[in-house]
Amino acid sequence: MLNKSHHQLIITIGVLCIFLILPVTAQINNNDTIVNELKNIDKNFPQYANYASIKEYVENHISTLSENYISEIKVQSPQVKPSPENIFDHPWPMQGYNREHLGRSPYGTASNPGIEKWRFSASDWCDGSPAIANDGTVYFGDASGDFYAIYPDGNLKWRFTAARGLGDFGSSPAIAPDGVIYIGTAFGSYIEAVNPNGTEKWRCLTPEVDTSITIDEDGVIYFGHHQGVDARYSNGTLKWRFLTDDFVQSTPAVDDDGIVYFGSHDHYIYAVYPNGTLKWKFLTGSWVHGSPTIGADGTTIYCGSDEGYLYALYQNGTMKWRVMVGGMRASPSLDKDGNLYFGVWDSRITSVSPNGTIRWVFPLRSGDGVWGSTAAISDDGTVYIGNNIDIDMLGGGEILALDLNGTLKWRKIISNQLVRSSAVIGSDGTVYICSSSSGQCDIWGHLHVFGPVVSNIPPNTPSITGPIEAHVRESIAIYFSATDDDLNPISYYVDWGDGQTYNWTGDFGSGETIYGYHKWLLQGSYTIKVKARDTLGAESNWGTFKIRVPIRNNLFDETFFQLIERFLENHPYAFPILRQLLAQ
Repeated sequence: MLNKSHHQLIITIGVLCIFLILPVTAQINNNDTIVNELKNIDKNFPQYANYASIKEYVENHISTLSENYISEIKVQSPQVKPSPENIFDHPWPMQGYNREHLGRSPYGTASNPGIEKWRFSASDWCDGSPAIANDGTVYFGDASGDFYAIYPDGNLKWRFTAARGLGDFGSSPAIAPDGVIYIGTAFGSYIEAVNPNGTEKWRCLTPEVDTSITIDEDGVIYFGHHQGVDARYSNGTLKWRFLTDDFVQSTPAVDDDGIVYFGSHDHYIYAVYPNGTLKWKFLTGSWVHGSPTIGADGTTIYCGSDEGYLYALYQNGTMKWRVMVGGMRASPSLDKDGNLYFGVWDSRITSVSPNGTIRWVFPLRSGDGVWGSTAAISDDGTVYIGNNIDIDMLGGGEILALDLNGTLKWRKIISNQLVRSSAVIGSDGTVYICSSSSGQCDIWGHLHVFGPVVSNIPPNTPSITGPIEAHVRESIAIYFSATDDDLNPISYYVDWGDGQTYNWTGDFGSGETIYGYHKWLLQGSYTIKVKARDTLGAESNWGTFKIRVPIRNNLFDETFFQLIERFLENHPYAFPILRQLLAQ
């Protein structure tokens, strides 16, 4: 028989055992719960491919999963929305300004007169938009794979050569809070992380990247590609991959709950949970190239479709309203009152109110169209946007500045091909935008910079090169170049020495070599004169170059042309076509 004290000892030991066993049992049950949750996760998780089963994956990662279970596996509960200001300490860290793509800067541009104070020449087309770091460094890339860091004064800080060219559809860099820059490349794609000093941090192979990069406050990066959308941690490892039925050219937007929104060529707008599973998808009538914008209150998602509708959707994926505006391949940007501003390829720039009514339309020239350029709105209410002139024929590109009522403040042609880039705004009110050009003298793209000019020095005297002799009526290429100590863009006035002149070209970057063709109709010695003028109107001294035209092609040509010229002098209205041909 056990006495009373023995009973008490046994009971005490039993109670202790219960408390010791319960945590172990709870951990086992919790692990089983995680396994069961993981079984229900969408099959877009290739990180499981190296494990025989989901259970093995959990056993190898159980400590990490347990720590992150609430935030990464279960749906986050609603929380109070912060202000729409940028969470990063950079003036413009990513496409659309922030992860919601509001497109609105906290900095004003009232002191910006719209003067292009400098431009930087790139090696290839520049379809993407710049990003601006907190030290004023401007980052942008081109289609050859060159990625540039530019000081605020226009001088090169460093150049990084990426594995491939930056995306053909405007892949823009994104700057993390620690200053690391992320870029996406096309044609054998990579995501690359570049340190602020221009060295590579890491790179990883991905499907072909067709969007810009979005970063959330946890450092997770999001981007679209030919298979869907990736979410990757800041070290490049895959968090999840969401597959769609067609490729994604719509840059993802992320709300405060971590929900990721994007469009696809499969005609859907998607909302995806932070763990990579589908929340909902909304069917539109065509491809969705446009990137979503999340309203400042976080309750409305705006996105355009190629069919021409701008959609406003509730957070649950139901439609709030839609309005026909034209095909949109950019994000709508929002002012402080929630009004939307955007361009479409149907020759207009439009503003829509938060209730879906059209406020105003700014007409562009027939054939013009906005293609990929998202509006940037300054704090004091100026809208900056890029436009393509005669978009089907690549007739040129320009930047426009409008007020919030749709009145034009200024515009400037900056390219002879196109502008797909979005404008961005620096902390001092400087406006930056990229362009793509025809490749004259191997200049294919530029970074353009608009702002006040503090001081100005005239351009230096142009240099001129070319052959020193030519045949009569032979078309000769003459090359000329000038530099500007302020790095102002330069235009040129050319006097060919035979009474023919070219009365000011378009603007070119300081130091760029350009060329012009000319033919001299008579024998003789000619002095070519060229002078340069900067954007403020300051002119250089004349540069000169002598060319001799002593050679007729042959005696028959000389006699024949003399007879024809004499006949045309006596009969000025005869044979207009022949006269025009001889003037060529």
